[in-house]
Amino acid sequence: MVRPYDDCVALPHVRDRKPPWRPARFASVVVEELAEAIVGGSLAEGDVLPTEPALCEQFAFSRTVIREALKMLEERGLVRVEQGRGTSVQPRDAWNLLDPLVLGIALAHDRDMALLENLVAVRAVLEREMARASAGNLSADDFAALDETLARMRESYDDYDEFRAHDLAFHAIVMKASGNDVGLTIVRVIHRHGGITPLLSADSSREVLEQTTREHEAIYEALAARDGALAGARIATHIEAAFAERKERLGRS
Repeated sequence: MVRPYDDCVALPHVRDRKPPWRPARFASVVVEELAEAIVGGSLAEGDVLPTEPALCEQFAFSRTVIREALKMLEERGLVRVEQGRGTSVQPRDAWNLLDPLVLGIALAHDRDMALLENLVAVRAVLEREMARASAGNLSADDFAALDETLARMRESYDDYDEFRAHDLAFHAIVMKASGNDVGLTIVRVIHRHGGITPLLSADSSREVLEQTTREHEAIYEALAARDGALAGARIATHIEAAFAERKERLGRS
């Protein structure tokens, strides 16, 4: 239930701060701090944000900047602005979890890894279908790029960050060839932000990296045979197995 104005929630991370002067164009500063409070749980569903004058004082911004920040938060599904009732925090199922800011904060607070697991599941489904479509679309240049990427993976077992970059490049080539721009955008977001979590960013052993390369080689072979169903099945199995292995190794099972 939306709370009345006299029961608005004070923001713990800015309540006692002397706000420095900032140009009006930095509405994103307000968005980031309020998004952190909402997604991080300092502000709960139904809580009403302080009034615009109060936010102006807390952040040392003009009302124009505060209104723009609230609009940006509303576009992300984090709040609802209602004339005469104030700005209330929305339930989690209203949030745009593919927005980079929202997703980044949510993953930082994803203590039970439930969100990450959901992202991996979505990625597996999308990449399976996109690999299926890519099998008939990959050009000679695409296959040459995949060959080069596999070679780079084999050469970088001693440098995990470089290996991971080549790993992601392999997936990017396959996904782009699918022609599914929406799927490509979603997968890119998952790749970019899923990698910030300790579970996915931690180094892997040489043995694991060699197994990863073999799985990519198997995907390549299916694509080269123009067998979309097999390529899709192999890429989905690879994604799911890699996540399961990391969960088990890092004690998250």
